Amino acid sequence: MKNSTSTVWRSVAAPYLLGSDGTLLRNGVVRFAADGTVLGVESCDRIDSLPQTEYHNGILIPGMTNAHCHLELSCFRGAIPAQVGMVEFIRNVVSRRDDFSREEQEARAIEEDLSMWREGIQAVGDISNDTTSFPAKIRARAEGRTRYHTFAEFFGMPADDEAEAFYRRSVDPVVAAAERAGLPVTPTQHSTYFMSDRLFKLAADSPLMSIHFMETPAEVEFFDRKGGIFELVSAAGGREPDFLAYGGHAERLIGSLPREAHLILIHNTQMRRQDMELILDYFEDVTFVLCPRSNYYIDADFPPAQMLYEAGARVALGTDSLSSNTSLSMVEEMKWLCGHNPSLPLAAVLQWATLNGAQALRLGDEIGSFEPGKHPGAILLTGVDFDAMRLREDAKAVRLL
Repeated sequence: MKNSTSTVWRSVAAPYLLGSDGTLLRNGVVRFAADGTVLGVESCDRIDSLPQTEYHNGILIPGMTNAHCHLELSCFRGAIPAQVGMVEFIRNVVSRRDDFSREEQEARAIEEDLSMWREGIQAVGDISNDTTSFPAKIRARAEGRTRYHTFAEFFGMPADDEAEAFYRRSVDPVVAAAERAGLPVTPTQHSTYFMSDRLFKLAADSPLMSIHFMETPAEVEFFDRKGGIFELVSAAGGREPDFLAYGGHAERLIGSLPREAHLILIHNTQMRRQDMELILDYFEDVTFVLCPRSNYYIDADFPPAQMLYEAGARVALGTDSLSSNTSLSMVEEMKWLCGHNPSLPLAAVLQWATLNGAQALRLGDEIGSFEPGKHPGAILLTGVDFDAMRLREDAKAVRLL
């Protein structure tokens, strides 16, 4: 067992503990200093009789990372019908954002931030088109709770000579407000379809990007000049999109972004194996984030979890927003994913929900695993079928630290 000279403040044990290597350690014990720093991890045959050690029945995991969220849309719970398809979903979000006052939006974001913390979420990759989620993030930071990385998202179809001014209007207010508040922030493109060519490339040097990618069947035919998304984008720009020569969504990424880009691709439900291989062969640092309940809510669709697992890709999990989900619960995402992908090992899914998401947000040196020197929090997963090593329907997360 690795240990430091710091005094042990709290020692926590469970039948299983998620190790830093992504395996489940039998009879695991983790020791913390008073400030939440991990001092050491070990395995012991009689954990229920260790002195000065809390024993909990479940799986002990570090705090989870919700790698994709839109906290600013927290007022939208139940506002948009399920399975209306992406085009109608987009129209609803755009047309109904003014249905809620700023005070309502800020209050709901604060409520959902607290709920995520209580349910074991340690960090969030959050999309922001405005600053209504910032009071929640500032409060979380002041109270030493959830870590946020804000993605200042932009989209549109401006002409080349208008692209830079359009970009500055879209991004600068959000970035400036985040920087004043001390919140980590980077610009990001919305997607590979709702961005004119020059506008997309203006953020190619962003230190970290989070891009919606091949989320819906309506995107599949886009580069063949077909489908509802193509019609929507063409109408928004008043002309045919100027990036069709790339020939595909993966090809557009590779033709527009540098190999060394730190890239997070969100949803990926329509991504084919050849797209995945093209992306993995080109980019040095890419994470595929799955938001399975959101995909089902919008399009009754399923992400390619097994394909990504077999490829050894870095996968993380997210909840998306309450406009396309019933809660911002990572445990519910894991239960849904495991229930629809019975061949996925539970340990792999737990790693997706913890360390992989932290690494995607470039927080892997601080949270995401029980390793000496980190401050990952401690979460107990209850409702586990230990014989089958599956999460039961009553599984939930309890924050211990």
